[in-house]
Amino acid sequence: MHKYRISKYDPLFRDETGCYQKNEWTAISDIGKSFDGILLTDEEYIRVEDKYIDAVKLIIKFHSLTSLSVANLCHSFSKDEFLNLIKPYSQLYSESLLDFYTNFNGSQAGLDEVESLCRLQLREDIGVDIFSPRKLKIFIGYDYLMGVKSSKSLEPIIPEISALGLFVEKIDL
Repeated sequence: MHKYRISKYDPLFRDETGCYQKNEWTAISDIGKSFDGILLTDEEYIRVEDKYIDAVKLIIKFHSLTSLSVANLCHSFSKDEFLNLIKPYSQLYSESLLDFYTNFNGSQAGLDEVESLCRLQLREDIGVDIFSPRKLKIFIGYDYLMGVKSSKSLEPIIPEISALGLFVEKIDL
């Protein structure tokens, strides 16, 4: 298996132990705050979130998949808590995404559903495993970190992912 870290974080800002040294936003809750004198707006947040979604789509297409398996879906909040917590960011939650949060409980996800699963993970609203057995596993964790385990090297599509403005780091197993 090939393992990668894909993120908005430039590896040039990691110290010798791998810790990221630059002050950057890491969550939807950072909207409205400034980082190195730059205000994180809704628009900038969505622009970066879309890069991650586009990278996931590229990876799925590269593997010629039309769906992924879903396991261990865990909602971070009850529906009422969730609706209360997202009030400051409600403009970023479409009706279809809210409906998806409440009603999705499948074991397979098509591409549109994978997009919703990834958005909700990036926003720390859910935890979930999305994968294709023996081919692909995509991990999205806190602080806007994404990992990929792939049965084949992603080298052919790294330039496309990089062109999105994300950094791809190969992780030695």
